[in-house]
Amino acid sequence: MVIEIDEFDGPALLLRARGRINILTAEGFEARTRRVINATDADVVIDTSEVTYLSTAGLRAFLILWRQLEDQDRRLYICGLKPYIQRVFEIIGFDQVIPIHPDVDSAIAAIGNRSGD
Repeated sequence: MVIEIDEFDGPALLLRARGRINILTAEGFEARTRRVINATDADVVIDTSEVTYLSTAGLRAFLILWRQLEDQDRRLYICGLKPYIQRVFEIIGFDQVIPIHPDVDSAIAAIGNRSGD
């Protein structure tokens, strides 16, 4: 599991996740992401286009990150979900609380629209 960090000008922090987020990697994914999130006050986009597997432990990590950001009046945006992973998000209702976008550009645009409110 690899997390890369790219900062954008403006209100967005982009994290790129790769590989499998499962029982073996979810805790490290969450901890690394929390450290990065705590170092900024920006909204966060996690690009999952290179995530090949997401277990319930991974889903839990996303929920924890979403709650942390919500508590700080910040937002988590997820983009690039594989169709089979997105379907799981939809079945359990995560798509109703965490904005999901097809790609990085649309997620960044959504943050820009939120900032303009």
